[in-house]
Amino acid sequence: MFRLLKLGIALMGLVLFAWFGLTVKLGPQTLFQHLRAIGQSKESQELVDGTKQAAGPLVDDVRRRIGGKKEEQVAAHPEPAPPEEHVSHADRQALHRLIRRVDR
Repeated sequence: MFRLLKLGIALMGLVLFAWFGLTVKLGPQTLFQHLRAIGQSKESQELVDGTKQAAGPLVDDVRRRIGGKKEEQVAAHPEPAPPEEHVSHADRQALHRLIRRVDR
């Protein structure tokens, strides 16, 4: 019940923020119009381009390292191992009931 209340409050906050951003004028424009104008300005475009250029080598290095690790893992473990023990249907149901009780 508490989760539902929290979800409702969060959704109301989101709706209130969207309403404010779309309808309330902050000077000649709404909040979202201001943010769009800022995002389309020459300075912000230069900032994005500069960040991409500066971060490019770092991103390439991370991609290369992650790609290398994936290839090593595939070579070391070509197929996933089968489960080590068999769990009966009754045991699965009991586990699901236990998990449901804990989640409440």
